[in-house]
Amino acid sequence: MARPLRIAFDARSLASPVLRGWDRYTVGLVGELVRQGVSVALFHRAYQALHTQHVGNLGCHVVGLADRGGLHWEQVAVPLALWRGKFDLFHAPAEHGVPLAAPCPVVLTYHSTTLHSYSDLVNRGLLPGPIRDYLGYDGRPDGWNVAALYQRAQLARANHILTPSEFCRNEVIKFLGLSPDRVTTTPLAVHEQFLRPPSSQDLRAATLARLGVRKPYLLYVGGYEPHKNINGLLATFALVHAVRPELSLVVVGSKSAPGDMLQHAKSLGLVIGRDVVFLVNLTDELTALYDDAELFASLSWRETFCLPALEAMTRGIQVVVSAWGGAREVLGETGRLVDPRDHAGARDVILELLLPADMADKRKEARVRAQRFSWEQTAGQTLAVYNLLKGREICPPATITTLTRF
Repeated sequence: MARPLRIAFDARSLASPVLRGWDRYTVGLVGELVRQGVSVALFHRAYQALHTQHVGNLGCHVVGLADRGGLHWEQVAVPLALWRGKFDLFHAPAEHGVPLAAPCPVVLTYHSTTLHSYSDLVNRGLLPGPIRDYLGYDGRPDGWNVAALYQRAQLARANHILTPSEFCRNEVIKFLGLSPDRVTTTPLAVHEQFLRPPSSQDLRAATLARLGVRKPYLLYVGGYEPHKNINGLLATFALVHAVRPELSLVVVGSKSAPGDMLQHAKSLGLVIGRDVVFLVNLTDELTALYDDAELFASLSWRETFCLPALEAMTRGIQVVVSAWGGAREVLGETGRLVDPRDHAGARDVILELLLPADMADKRKEARVRAQRFSWEQTAGQTLAVYNLLKGREICPPATITTLTRF
């Protein structure tokens, strides 16, 4: 009987108390890999302990590695730990962290070619420039600075690239110049908290009251970064609010809402704390917010997957999201896709979905669609890539690259 695969993960970001999208990916994937018989070790910086609530129930090993600053951790400490531990493979789950001198195969998960993608949108005239307006910084996708060269070196060293959607896979191949047989789509799934039954109405009401949220409301969950286009969402909501003044908009982001975003909301005639509620770094409360929302809305210019939309669908909430990007792979025939530049058009779609007709059927459709995504399937697809790299089974690259449930 063959011994189980021994996989090490770069788990540094799980030191944060709040799970972002790539962290939920790491936790969900690792938990299921362990359930499927894989031995997993989570590498992290020794001076930054991982949060127990993230990793305590995963059933894997947690290994702190010494860090002397700079690139020492990922380019010295990690390769040494992989060699000493005789690991079969290393997985870097979020765009970076590839040890160039790793003594074993390396898998890199690439969630977004953000700079290249927005440069393309600007160059094609779909968005006016400059790039800084969307990313918060200036950049060139063909730059030859140290950071860009280091990123290229990591991409060259990785034996295989995983992406969360076919949209992202196509961008990785197109913009990063990778061979198609090196890139596989393995979609995301939701954190286990979104699979639990709803809490009681009284408990949800208490949570909303503590957060300063009143019903009925629309919900956005994501980041406050410029490319999330929250100003466009605010402009759309102002048009919705003019027709349905009883509605409020709840915006949940990471870090704090920028001051210019708050000013933009005020300039639209929206009252902060009443018409629009800005919240930050929520975890357990998210489930209650989804459960009592009228619908989920995001006008992010482009998402490579849009995990919050899947979370909302899992809770039976209808979604309205940007037609640009990979969200259509999540929604299928449920929910609605809109042009993120067309605020009036998005308003009309939102108002239509708020009509009570067939609401129960639409909620059921959202849940059914969401059930197509599971960590069990994602881990199985990922394990197929691991086994291919280790030569454990015969599986042609053309088969691997089309392992997708869409």
